[in-house]
Amino acid sequence: MESQGASASISKKRWVIVLSGGEGERLRAMTERWLGTHRPKQYCTFVGSRTMLEHTLDRAVQLVGADRVVTVIGRGHRGFVDESAMPGKVIEQPVNLDTAPGIFLGMAYVEAHEPDATAVIFPSDHFIAPEKRFLQHADRAALMAERLANRLVLLGAYPDCPEPEYGWIEPGLSAGSWRWSSRQVAHDVVSFHEKPNAMEAIDCFARGFLWNTMIMAARLPLLRALGEAYLPHLAARFEKIRRFWATVPTATPDFAEQEALTLIEAYHGLARANFSHVSYNVVLKRPWFSPWATWNGAIGGNQNESGRRYSDCRRQRLFRWSI
Repeated sequence: MESQGASASISKKRWVIVLSGGEGERLRAMTERWLGTHRPKQYCTFVGSRTMLEHTLDRAVQLVGADRVVTVIGRGHRGFVDESAMPGKVIEQPVNLDTAPGIFLGMAYVEAHEPDATAVIFPSDHFIAPEKRFLQHADRAALMAERLANRLVLLGAYPDCPEPEYGWIEPGLSAGSWRWSSRQVAHDVVSFHEKPNAMEAIDCFARGFLWNTMIMAARLPLLRALGEAYLPHLAARFEKIRRFWATVPTATPDFAEQEALTLIEAYHGLARANFSHVSYNVVLKRPWFSPWATWNGAIGGNQNESGRRYSDCRRQRLFRWSI
């Protein structure tokens, strides 16, 4: 088995990009009933005393340190967060255009500071437990991305039902050199199935496909190449943002205003783009490796208000990780 510990020189080049731009439309009815107003789910406290975003940021800090976390939020989301208490850089998108712009915006910031870094991408709307084991998987994914620079490493989850609301991954051949338990084995990805219909989901489940967590790791040069190949117009826009961050000192008196204007100009006229669409194009030409997680469903039984809210989120991603 490959070494599970990255060298200090490599691990210092890891960053986490946290995606927090979603509007939480699937849970809008629940959050409005609960709070009296709509709030995207990543800014809600379903269990414990912290929001889903705060839990995600805590995992990110444990993985790479506070200075190497970039959080991409949606337009108008600053009112949901205490930015002074958040680690690293917080970037508000001028308009919400799905996952691809969010990923490439965070990537532009990281590239401006460390062009050859490894980025680990965390969605902010996952329930994950236990976090220690998850972080072991995330660390291994980053190590794989560093060692296999032309591969994007995606974490998948073993399903417990034929859920049509999730994306599915068809695993291919295993990579025996990247095995850390009988079930935790890296595989090529054969195909993706994004939110299939009910019958297709049953087929995916029966054939041993896995759920797509959208938690991934990749070297920045690879992500840049994917953007230039499959989303060239978007890549060109975000290159302008990267140059701004690389050349304009943050101590510049009107830095915030210049930054906001640069973002507005870059986003003007951009079409929506989902990063999964990039993966559909890439999968036949550049197989991906995926170490798998296990899924245990909702942590059930609690019938108090917090427990009911948790159960209402059953169709969200609640991942339980094992070694």
